[in-house]
Amino acid sequence: MRRKIVASLLWVGSASLVGQVLSWLVTLVVIRLLSPTDYGLVAMAGLSISFLMLIGDLGVGPVVVQARALKRPQLQTLFAVALSAYLLGAIVAYASAPLVAAFFVEPRLISIVRALSFSFVFVGIYAVPQALMLRTLEFGRKAKIDMLATLVSSAVALTLALDGWGAWSLVGSALAGHAFRAVAFQIVHPCLFLPFPSFSVIGEVVHFGGLITVDRILWFGYTKLDTAIAGRALGGELVGIYSVAVSLASIPLDKVMSIVTQVSFSAFSRAQDDRETLRAGMFHALESVSLLAFPTFLGMAAVAPEAFAVLVGPKWASAVIPFQILCLALPFRALGLLFAPALFGTGHPRVAVENNAITLASVAAGLIIGVQWGVDGLCVGWMVGYVPAFCVAAYRTLVTLEMPVGRAVAAIWFPLAATLAMSVGVVGARTLLAEALPPAVALASLSLLGAGIYGASVVAFRLRALRSLWTLDLRK
Repeated sequence: MRRKIVASLLWVGSASLVGQVLSWLVTLVVIRLLSPTDYGLVAMAGLSISFLMLIGDLGVGPVVVQARALKRPQLQTLFAVALSAYLLGAIVAYASAPLVAAFFVEPRLISIVRALSFSFVFVGIYAVPQALMLRTLEFGRKAKIDMLATLVSSAVALTLALDGWGAWSLVGSALAGHAFRAVAFQIVHPCLFLPFPSFSVIGEVVHFGGLITVDRILWFGYTKLDTAIAGRALGGELVGIYSVAVSLASIPLDKVMSIVTQVSFSAFSRAQDDRETLRAGMFHALESVSLLAFPTFLGMAAVAPEAFAVLVGPKWASAVIPFQILCLALPFRALGLLFAPALFGTGHPRVAVENNAITLASVAAGLIIGVQWGVDGLCVGWMVGYVPAFCVAAYRTLVTLEMPVGRAVAAIWFPLAATLAMSVGVVGARTLLAEALPPAVALASLSLLGAGIYGASVVAFRLRALRSLWTLDLRK
């Protein structure tokens, strides 16, 4: 199992590296070409699309991954359920476009939402084939498909943006990526089975899939509620500023943690009957993610003024402070993403659902209060609402998995302390020297200084953890 996990992470990481680097570069170019209003329109249109997409397969994908045994009749039925549900989602999204436009008081959203509704058709075609790859740990093949889809999507976005298509550049990019995945995953794992099978063969997994769907709805609530509140209270341009701040701050979370959660859910599902391996893997995951997440996000916050000036230009200067505030909370988001895969993979979906319900309530309170002070207040509200909820969810998860809470805290505290020392050093250097330097030189200098401080701290005090991160050694 350890060798498979190592191979999976190496395959996914290495195969996606080139694609992600090119994608980030294209994203920065497209941000320069488009306006805050363009991003605001797509963010508001994506709210309803994302919600319907989240519940689109009724939890079928995770059922495919987690099931101990999966016979062909079950697979046929699961594919039929997923495809039918996504097609229904496409119809609902298309028909509800005027309601979305009315909610945000923005008639341009009608055509954008209706165009994005066609993505449901593509996702319905590849949802189960993709889950089959996760089930069998075929991460190498999946990573290649994802990398090529990213390249296709990025190429479409850049081409349309250069041609002056504005918000439609982002719409076309999303549709192109889904279309490519639909074709590629069906080639690798054909699932277009006929005739339509009976639903009776999946009675034993309906409860599990239902809990997954509820969990997704709650997760969507606390991750997307900010856009809904901002869209109603702040208007399109400010939503665009907030959306760009969130998008840029979340790049490591979206690109890296998506890999970790895919691999961890598959690994926890396969090891659900081996509690010692599961606990060791969970502690290792907490320490590894902490070693990477805290310096990444807090380092991004520390160099944000220089990074925005160099990478996206002065028109996005108002997004710097929201970006920095969000970066303070995102390391905890990264750690929180480990809990649901462990709970679902070991057969404790109800605890995961309750965790997300607690988080939704806490984040909603913070956002409703914070939005009164604009975009900056919205970001503070998100941080203040999420971090306490994370602590509660962490405690509940560790107790459920019968893991010592003290050991988990010990795995997290050093990366956090070393990162705080790094941040103090970077901010102090800016105060003394960097303000006199050109932004590009200051960005490079501060980044190297921060990496040096953190790297030296880890080598001096946590070299074992660094070696463990590289080899994925799960021994205590």
